[in-house]
Amino acid sequence: MIPQLIRSRRRAVAAAKRCAAVCVLALTGGLLTACTFSTSSAPSSSAPRTASGPLSAPTLAKVKQLVHEFYTKNRTPGVLVGIWSPQGTFVSATGVSDLATGAPLKTDMQFKLASQAKAFTANIILQLIGEGKISLEDHISRWVAGVPGGDQITIRELLNMTSGLSTGFLLHEANVIKAQTTGCTEQDVLAAGAATPVVAEPGAVWSYSNYGYDLLGRVVELVTGQNISTAIRDRITVPLGLKRTLLPTSGNGLTEPFTHGYGVGTATTAQAPAVVTDDATAYPQSCLGASGGMVSTLSDLHVWVKALATGALLKPAVWKQAQTNPIPYAFHDAYNGPGLWLQGLGFVESGGFLGKEGSYSGYESISMYSPARHTTIEVVSTKQPNPITPTRMFQALAMAIYGTHIGFGLTPAQAMSPTYTGASPNE
Repeated sequence: MIPQLIRSRRRAVAAAKRCAAVCVLALTGGLLTACTFSTSSAPSSSAPRTASGPLSAPTLAKVKQLVHEFYTKNRTPGVLVGIWSPQGTFVSATGVSDLATGAPLKTDMQFKLASQAKAFTANIILQLIGEGKISLEDHISRWVAGVPGGDQITIRELLNMTSGLSTGFLLHEANVIKAQTTGCTEQDVLAAGAATPVVAEPGAVWSYSNYGYDLLGRVVELVTGQNISTAIRDRITVPLGLKRTLLPTSGNGLTEPFTHGYGVGTATTAQAPAVVTDDATAYPQSCLGASGGMVSTLSDLHVWVKALATGALLKPAVWKQAQTNPIPYAFHDAYNGPGLWLQGLGFVESGGFLGKEGSYSGYESISMYSPARHTTIEVVSTKQPNPITPTRMFQALAMAIYGTHIGFGLTPAQAMSPTYTGASPNE
């Protein structure tokens, strides 16, 4: 997702006003009741791997209809969808990449990831834990001074969004302007987060925090001696062979071919159509950094999300910890709709699919992989926000392929209902 995933400043402010928390953790003797992600409703891991051919005609018809609905109801310039499954493969681009020129959207175009970047940052933290260089129970004050309550907040709590820290930088109007124009430094971002009051006690509630992931990015830098961009390259994108995935060190990070993104996160509601003047493509990524500043493509994310969801870059013991005690969560503005979602250590889960979503000016997306079903589903809209969010579109697509009993906690009709407004219930 997300506040923002990074979502718009408007949602971040609304979340802060309501203490951002949604799900109080179930505590037993001060400890979380142990559980892990369940895939009991999914087929066994012996199922056939991804098919190279198309989906069956009936399934293909359902998927194409969903893409049409997502495109038209959202009034978005463009939609990218990727499905790789034992039932077949479907990769499509609908609409235009540039409203000014009318150039068509293509499946190989690069786009901004927003908070999908958090999963990359978290994965490196988990790698470092496996190397014995940091611990899940380390307090952030060991690594970064000046964090509110930093001597009580653990690395684990930063990863699973229970630190109680605010979303940080984008809560301040001057910083929103800076994020859209001149850009900023890592020091600017961390200072803004440190100056913002906490929203909850550490470990008490789930509360979305970009600042928490900015801090994790800084920990990566201090432990590895590399900037976070280089660490992502050396530890993830190069080992996985990702060709166009990066955290840029300057500019917007996009290179040809790329798609424009629309929506400036201001008064325009999710139901409004995108217009040329809402082009947010040029916004620099420097203010988003480790919590949301990356760019990628459908094909790269196909490789990445499988590695993410299977712990391929992690030691088995660390991956097991990352999946233990997932936290049920929901956004106060109902971004994810009525479905069931769980927060792990740096990733989210729904219906046995694991991955991450992202939303910030111009772009909304999600990448999810089911280890039991050997299935990847990706959705991108080149508008932000959307009345049907990519998170719910992903669920609708999965149900079109596998039926309604996956465990999402919502119906296909609920998933495709264009009800998200981009505003909190009190606005």
